[in-house]
Amino acid sequence: MTEAQSRIEALLAASGLETGFAAIHVETGETISVNGAALFPTASTFKVPVMVEVYAQARAGRFAITDRLVMTQASKTIGSGVIHTLQDGLQPTIRDLMMLMIIVSDNTATDMLVSHVGGANVTARIRALGLEDIHVGLRCHDLFLRGWNLPKDGSVGYEQVKAVAKASPMDFASGAFARDASNNTSSALDMARLMVMIATDQAGSAEDCADMIAIMNNQHFQDRVPRFLPTGSVANKTGSLRGLRNDTGLIRRAPGHTIAYALFTFDDTEMPHGNSRQLVEANQRIAGVMGEVGQVLWDSAK
Repeated sequence: MTEAQSRIEALLAASGLETGFAAIHVETGETISVNGAALFPTASTFKVPVMVEVYAQARAGRFAITDRLVMTQASKTIGSGVIHTLQDGLQPTIRDLMMLMIIVSDNTATDMLVSHVGGANVTARIRALGLEDIHVGLRCHDLFLRGWNLPKDGSVGYEQVKAVAKASPMDFASGAFARDASNNTSSALDMARLMVMIATDQAGSAEDCADMIAIMNNQHFQDRVPRFLPTGSVANKTGSLRGLRNDTGLIRRAPGHTIAYALFTFDDTEMPHGNSRQLVEANQRIAGVMGEVGQVLWDSAK
């Protein structure tokens, strides 16, 4: 993938973005990277390690993925997803919650799962897999409290955070954007390595890893690295938080040609708060760059 390395370096340099990128050919181990060892806030890509831990605890008999959890008002958090808009008392299965967490990046489903398995256990699992640069311990709600510098004593709930989020943007100087183990962070290299482990049944049993990939295959957000690739060829998870647009997954071009990748981007351009033409155009531009990276990776597997 030497040619792919140089082409991707040029694409990322021309983008004007701060980026961390890594790609690993699953079958050969050949690796390319651009700033791949640097820590970035994961945004919602941290939900992949959460999924790994959920399967591990289920496999250990602590619960079954068919068990049901009850959503309460205290479970709810803002942002992506749908179930925070539904009535309290909803009882999805744990696998349902994982599906929602991955394919529509449902934050409430994620927080229910993190609370169920324990955030510290997610990081411990990742360490047991030999990955030192993935740090997970915060729920989405915790990230939002950090992002708006709100009290973390349990006094600020769903409705209060929703009101603050409507009024002002997250603070780039806050802990939600920290580049260390106090935040949900990862290097692109370690996130790509985790994807290799899922693809090669090292992140869990063969059955569990296959189900993780099946869940990621249902991803609704396909406008970044998979943007220009054939439908169904990528199993992935995206992540977004003010200025952050991330994507990690598996590109399956043909038998024997699987590429694990992670691409983290950060752009601190100040924009009008809330939806705006400027934001939409920035999202499209950055997604286009990410799509070009995906195209280069696809071509490299020929």
